[in-house]
Amino acid sequence: MRREIARGAMWMVLFRLFDRAIGVVSTSLLARLLIPADFGLVAMAMSIIALIDLATGFGFDIALIQKPDLRRAHYDTAWTLNVLMAAIGALVTTLLAHPAALFYGDERLVTIMIAIGAAWLISGFENIGIVNFRREMNFAAEFRFMATKRVIAFAITVACAFAFRSYWALVIGSAAGRIAGVALSYAMQRFRPRLSLACARELFSFSGWLLANNVVSVLLSRVPHFVVGKVHGAQALGTYTVGSEISQLAHTELVAPINRALFPGFARLAGDPEAFRRVCVEATAAVFSIVLPVTVGMVLLAGPFVRVLLGSQWGAAVPVIQILAAGGAFTAIAANNFAAYLGLGRPQLITAVQLSRLGVFLAMVFVLGHGRGVIGVVLAEFIASITACAISLSMLKMVMQLKLRSYGANLWRPLLASGLMGLVLLRVGAWYPTDSEFGGALLHLLLGSAVGALTYLATISLLWLLSGRPLSFEATVVHKLWPSRKDATA
Repeated sequence: MRREIARGAMWMVLFRLFDRAIGVVSTSLLARLLIPADFGLVAMAMSIIALIDLATGFGFDIALIQKPDLRRAHYDTAWTLNVLMAAIGALVTTLLAHPAALFYGDERLVTIMIAIGAAWLISGFENIGIVNFRREMNFAAEFRFMATKRVIAFAITVACAFAFRSYWALVIGSAAGRIAGVALSYAMQRFRPRLSLACARELFSFSGWLLANNVVSVLLSRVPHFVVGKVHGAQALGTYTVGSEISQLAHTELVAPINRALFPGFARLAGDPEAFRRVCVEATAAVFSIVLPVTVGMVLLAGPFVRVLLGSQWGAAVPVIQILAAGGAFTAIAANNFAAYLGLGRPQLITAVQLSRLGVFLAMVFVLGHGRGVIGVVLAEFIASITACAISLSMLKMVMQLKLRSYGANLWRPLLASGLMGLVLLRVGAWYPTDSEFGGALLHLLLGSAVGALTYLATISLLWLLSGRPLSFEATVVHKLWPSRKDATA
């Protein structure tokens, strides 16, 4: 199971990197073929559609992955409910097309939203059988499915941009990706769903909590923007938005895809409490071993990073990145626990943790927001992240009868290695003035990244060897890089 989870995490991180690369190339090409107004027009439509999507996002596929005793009726019901949710989403999108056009003052939104709604309806017929890719931890197939769909959407979008030079390229490309997903799902999976609502109540009892989690997550991501924009103005909001996006890179690019692989593994171990506890602790250590050094690097190299990539005029974003990145380490642990809760079939625990985080954030904004500007809001988020992590660990301890001491036994090596890495980066930073120009900032960033990575890898490897080579994340990495002769010939 360790190897399956590690292999799945590798595939999901690889897809994330692939998806980002496609996105960068796509944006670069489309920016030269279309005008900003084209992107803005589609963004207007998507801002409304995103809310509709949120209201219909029950995550029935997750319910199927978690459920140990699946029958055909569960698959058929999940597929039927997906069709119904897509039909509702498409209908509401069509009904809101004219009001949206009146609100934004652009009649073109009517046809755009109707077209997107039609594609949404078609996407609801996607074969529910592809959920078995994740359920059976066949993440190579999952990668092929998602990557092929992404490439098709990219190719059609760029081709239409060359042909039409209008916003319709974006609309057609988005629709093509949805339709390609339907075609691929039936080509890659033999299962053929039928209409049924036999297990609707059973699925809704789990998926209803997933919808609640989605709503709270959106509030957690948008409320800080609202507070900053309302209280501190547009310039402060711009600084906060850019800093927040950069600080979350470790989570969006590493933690989220890793958790996508963790959840099916947890679900398969739900009937074996001892194995579940062991893998859960090891998975947390693995995530921590990756995220913590990245977090330390982001905190200590935020200054040169901002000067190189954004320019000196974005200096106010540096403390935002540093504080939120530090909070990201606690968020990563909580997110790992969330995957465990889903595996255990307890999604309501995620809702409780997220609501507590939102409550703490609002309370801290009231306490810290006056006189500290954007930093007060950022500190409120940092405190809320720590609180949510503490509550999540307490719940995990209670639900799994987990000894928190076992957490410490697996986390001390990345903690110590990251601490030493931080000291080395501070020393490297002392060689460069904080107001250095582009050349000095670039050297600082490159040297700091290289030295920090080497320091961390060398230190955690040495600590693992001195600890007697325990069966841990480090052992998994070593086995992958240098497999034994027996494994190589198996």
